[in-house]
Amino acid sequence: VIVNFRPTYAFTSKEGKELVKREITIADQSAASMVVTLWGARAQQEDSMFDNHALVSIKGVIVKEWKGARMGSLLEAGSLAFQPSTPEAEKVRQWWAQGGKSANLTSLSLTQDGLIELRTLQTKPAPCTVELCGVIVNFRPTYSFTSKEGKELVKREITVADHSAASMVVTLWGERAQQDDSLFDNHALVNIKGVLVKEWNGGRSGSLLEGGSLVFQPATPEAEKVRQWWAQGGSKQGLTALSQEGPGSGGAGGAARGRSCSVEEMRQAAEMVTSQPEVFSVVGRLALVQTRKQGEVQPLYYIACQEPRPGSSLPCNKRVGEDGFCAACNRVGKAAPRLNLRCRFTDFSDSAWLTTFHETAQRVLSMSAEEAKATEAGEGGREGLEAAVKRCYFQQPLQITVRARLDSYNGEARTNITCADARPVNRTAHGRAMLKGIREMLGEAPVVVAH
Repeated sequence: VIVNFRPTYAFTSKEGKELVKREITIADQSAASMVVTLWGARAQQEDSMFDNHALVSIKGVIVKEWKGARMGSLLEAGSLAFQPSTPEAEKVRQWWAQGGKSANLTSLSLTQDGLIELRTLQTKPAPCTVELCGVIVNFRPTYSFTSKEGKELVKREITVADHSAASMVVTLWGERAQQDDSLFDNHALVNIKGVLVKEWNGGRSGSLLEGGSLVFQPATPEAEKVRQWWAQGGSKQGLTALSQEGPGSGGAGGAARGRSCSVEEMRQAAEMVTSQPEVFSVVGRLALVQTRKQGEVQPLYYIACQEPRPGSSLPCNKRVGEDGFCAACNRVGKAAPRLNLRCRFTDFSDSAWLTTFHETAQRVLSMSAEEAKATEAGEGGREGLEAAVKRCYFQQPLQITVRARLDSYNGEARTNITCADARPVNRTAHGRAMLKGIREMLGEAPVVVAH
């Protein structure tokens, strides 16, 4: 069955010959897949011939080793037949219809560096393709969107940690992402082959390639090592986050991100950060939003340029002047308000002022930037906006993700602490976590016998 195919590619060989090729990925009932290259007229057939998981019979495929993987190439004397009606073809057709299309395929053509500990990815040249084995410490709901090419896509982000006490976000796609949430819950152990690791947003993130594989609860020696680490204290260990997630990325809900701690513990740990950023997860409430600075009214939003950056679909987001002119884009274009707040979050132990940007600030205030601007422009004016903000104080417990890193300000090293995400607490999950903590404290406390 053709599980994937690429567009045709025309090029000139070293000998000056004009060539056309197309790569297809085929799989059979052995739950393995391999890339096969087609040439010339065979490659130039209509895309529709290769679509919808077409069944094919290919004779005359030469298989070679390449970078530790195996690739096939259809010889000129070979043959390519679509929808064959042989007993072997019927066997493959039945396998595909009876669950083969949702099977985790082992790719023979996957070139990767082998199983690697997450912490070593900090210094490994990127991009690279690796195999990972770890525990899912966080996962997000599926997210559907349309690509630039108009293709409907579905993804899910999971955060994987291993015994090197490091974690990284890995994006799953398509049917792998759409598997039931219960598979990713309860700190599932996974083996992931074919993870493409790239630099992103100041950190490193992975994406599972189509030719890779995702196996839950693997029974390998490497998996047993991770399982024992998690059971013997890894679940309480502070993790070094390799991925710097953007504020509000993903969807709503999900588990806490980063090392769980109180506000007091977060502040103490943040003062110790080095050049490697740290991520903390705190449960607290909004106590205050800074509306004055040295007696002057502090703006709660700014007007940002919404024209796309050159070579990107992302908006510029630079501040525009009163006339709407963006110095970065050198023009007047679309603009929209963006929240930028200084919020004081508090819990039982302490409180902390955190810079809170647009997407996260909207969730904290339960108010969009457009609504904030309209409120200030309305009859109540600035006082009406501040009154609306105050109504949010201490209203609900929030799961707050805090990012701390060492920055340089006027040539002086300074810790930069920001609120990367804030969402209403999942009370069920938080209640279970508190009960677990109580049981652990009772188990560690000395037994007192009354006389």
